[in-house]
Amino acid sequence: MDRNALLRISLIILAGLLFWKFGSKGCGGEHKSTTAALVQYTNAKDFDPDRVENADAKPVEGELCVLEGPRYRAEFSGRGAALVHYAVTDGHYANGPEGMELGTTPDHERFRSLRTLFRGPGADTQFEVDRFNWKKVQNAPAGTCSYSYADDRVAVTKTFKPTERPYEIAVETTIKNLAAEKRGHQFQIGAYAFRYNDEIKGKLGRVSPNVTDLSCAKGDEITHKAKDDFKDGPFTVAGADRYMAVSTAFFAQAIVPQSGTADCVLNTSKFLGPEGKDDEDRASAVYEGRLVYPTKELAPQESATYGQTVYYGPKDRVLLPLAIAGKGQLGGLITYSSFLGLPLAPVAKILVGGLTFFYGKVGNWGIAIMLLTIALKLCLLPLALPGIKNSIKLRKIKPELDALKKKYPDDMQARQLATMELHKKHGVSMVTGCLPQLATMPIWVAMYSTIQTAVEFYHVKFLWFGDLSLPDRFYILPLLLGGFMLLQTKVVPQQAEMDPTQQKMMTFMMPVVFTVMMLFLPAALGVYMLTNSVLNILQTLGVEAYARRAVAAAQSGEIVVKSV
Repeated sequence: MDRNALLRISLIILAGLLFWKFGSKGCGGEHKSTTAALVQYTNAKDFDPDRVENADAKPVEGELCVLEGPRYRAEFSGRGAALVHYAVTDGHYANGPEGMELGTTPDHERFRSLRTLFRGPGADTQFEVDRFNWKKVQNAPAGTCSYSYADDRVAVTKTFKPTERPYEIAVETTIKNLAAEKRGHQFQIGAYAFRYNDEIKGKLGRVSPNVTDLSCAKGDEITHKAKDDFKDGPFTVAGADRYMAVSTAFFAQAIVPQSGTADCVLNTSKFLGPEGKDDEDRASAVYEGRLVYPTKELAPQESATYGQTVYYGPKDRVLLPLAIAGKGQLGGLITYSSFLGLPLAPVAKILVGGLTFFYGKVGNWGIAIMLLTIALKLCLLPLALPGIKNSIKLRKIKPELDALKKKYPDDMQARQLATMELHKKHGVSMVTGCLPQLATMPIWVAMYSTIQTAVEFYHVKFLWFGDLSLPDRFYILPLLLGGFMLLQTKVVPQQAEMDPTQQKMMTFMMPVVFTVMMLFLPAALGVYMLTNSVLNILQTLGVEAYARRAVAAAQSGEIVVKSV
């Protein structure tokens, strides 16, 4: 097998491996909100009998309060003064008039976001105020939700109110010491997500919308953790000052301390499935992130107040830098993949910038993808010029290559040796034509990973696609892509020295591989790949036309093939 064919096959294999690596965490299908049923907590590996008297019992729900904010509707329960429902009401994301549910949790207070926990000094157990029914404050200011709890030890008041920015909730908790002596406490507030295994794992294809990770941000240092990273227990980032977040592919729930710092504690709790195993499809896990503030001592009747801002919404590249009073704290929620150990963030940010620029000009994301593809093709043209020149040289010596094929019809080794000598004589490099493909591979991977989790394409319609973030449900795009890639192999001149079996394999392998891939990938990525394939065909036809004219002008005399 010649080096050119070997390199092309290697590229196909590399594309398949990248597809498997970056796209194996999800499968196609409709976007679904997660509404989990109550699980058997007694099956949990980390079940704590001291924390829950009857884990399987449904708690008596407390008074409910609905908070209407910019682009969202949140519902809180007096049971622990915690979040029980959260719906995005922005028409771009909403599936209907009720909005798109993001925050529905099981019927147990342990899984409810924004619940309040605090510990006494040196205590091993929490004051279980999160398990009690708080009273709804009736005289709370309009447009807010406020709850209070009191016993002989402590009085706690918690207030939720919207900010002027989309998807934000300001949370303020005041703790007052009612004891006759000094008492210490350690305040905690957390965010949670419940996922079944079959919600986050997938087959070949796109990233699952429900794939979940936990993150902490301290200065410029951002720590990301997935479910399987907690074999040795919780992970702590001391002195986190930017945010703690529980994120999915498109959305994030981030808690930002309004002042000071807190330890960021990340953890997952695994729950066994029906067969008693934690790797079953219906096994589950709770993703937990908490801000744990330093221990504080209060004198009798003394109070302490803790404030946080919660962002619960899309990982929008425009909104996130403006969130939390425009402090830019949430930019790290958008992550990028790497390529062969090299970070792709710089390339991905340029691509996103280009997409945003073209969208601003045409107001259509599908057309913006096409225009970006054309712009990339033009920018990468200098890398393709050596390959184009090489193609022209091959066209010029094609009669000599054909003559060698006739001279050595059955001696492949002799033909290849003679061909290599002919290439050397005329300065032809069989590697040059593949170098542009290698150079553009990081761009392809960056585009692949960016589009996979780009909320900009979420629920965006284009042509017959109902949602650019989902695979083409009519399978038209995969067939078009396969057809154009097959056509591309037909218009590319075949190498005379290549074995016919190799030629046939190269003709059909790439179209088949990418057609199958496109059955599972987001339509937005397919638009990019299809546009690029059409451009490749036009470029090849143009180069071939120019090469034929150059050969016709240069050819003269009879071709003589010398023995090698």
